[in-house]
Amino acid sequence: MFRGSNLPRLADYNQAVVLDLIRRDPGQSRADLQRTSGLASQTVSNITRRLIDAELVSEGERSDPARGRPSIPLVVNGGGAFAVGVHMDPARLTVLLLDVAGEVRQLRQLRTPQAAGPSEMTALLAVTTGRLIREAGVDRDRVLGLGIAVPGPLDVRTGVVLDPPQLPKWRDVRLRADLHDATGMPVLLDKDVTAAAVAELRTSAFADFLFVYLGSGVGASVVTQGQVLRGASNNIGEIGDILVDAAAEDLGWSGRRGGLAAACVPEALVIQAAEARLLPLPNLTDYLAIDDACTALCELAAAGEVAASAILCRAARRVAVGIGVLVNFLDVPRVVLGGPTWNRLSATFLPVLEEAVRSELVVSREALRVVGSSVGEHTAAQGAAELVLDHFLAPRASVLVMG
Repeated sequence: MFRGSNLPRLADYNQAVVLDLIRRDPGQSRADLQRTSGLASQTVSNITRRLIDAELVSEGERSDPARGRPSIPLVVNGGGAFAVGVHMDPARLTVLLLDVAGEVRQLRQLRTPQAAGPSEMTALLAVTTGRLIREAGVDRDRVLGLGIAVPGPLDVRTGVVLDPPQLPKWRDVRLRADLHDATGMPVLLDKDVTAAAVAELRTSAFADFLFVYLGSGVGASVVTQGQVLRGASNNIGEIGDILVDAAAEDLGWSGRRGGLAAACVPEALVIQAAEARLLPLPNLTDYLAIDDACTALCELAAAGEVAASAILCRAARRVAVGIGVLVNFLDVPRVVLGGPTWNRLSATFLPVLEEAVRSELVVSREALRVVGSSVGEHTAAQGAAELVLDHFLAPRASVLVMG
């Protein structure tokens, strides 16, 4: 059982503003912070001293005095605070420890136990989280909390996993409360595609993009003007039923025939591979077996197997149709793809996608770019941890409202 941390009770709104400015743009001097925050010089000095005393911020090397009055850059001290991020994909379980400077200190990837129900999974996550923190040598009092990203639909407000199609045993599970009881830490629950977009936003230089998530399922999130859209119920991103091939044959897959999910999720791909006699058909109730078969299909394509490459290229062109629909609607300048299966699909998908997406657009967008995630396979877990850091450390205007 972990103890809760008092570190989140960090002074006031102004202090959160200054810390957030340093987190987003390290290296600013006190004078820079005064200009960007609009706070008085003495206020900034007092706040930065408190942040240094709390070991959340440290001073860098002074600038060259020959160029004028020397200034002292301020940077986030990564060891000042941490968050645990968890991504529960039906095939792969990712747990990581992220520091306040955005560096992954410890990472563990497991194969998701297929027979485990909510209680067994909660116990596994508690044990894995504890081990991760010990291995990192981190003071548990500096771990602000645990963020967990899972497939939707969710009730983010109450922390309940409602009835995700990919997790048939997880109906109305109080995951946030259960994980809090098991770990003793504050817990934040969010949707996997939303968390993935948060991680991409924090690590890239782009403030407007569509994030397409490829894992055991497919989803999307939208970032506009540096904000991740969530939707009225926080369940944005259910794009699997977008029609991308009206002439597609029924492959015996449970999703919509001709839909985006049927074009690219591992289950649909391995069914096609089995029909082409490239692979034996795995147990379609076992996400691990499906994931392994998907890996084998991608390896065949990489080795030059023509039929395997044809399956993946056809999938890429169908995904481009779905992305085209979304780009036409959202008018975004950039599309980012990521998630647990992306690294395996990217070698085949990337050469096809950008031009194929452009061919679907109503308005020509020569500046449109289609790229892979800068974070990698653990993007949803990292985003879940980022959400925890933001929850406790980022400024929130609601704290200014008097009760």
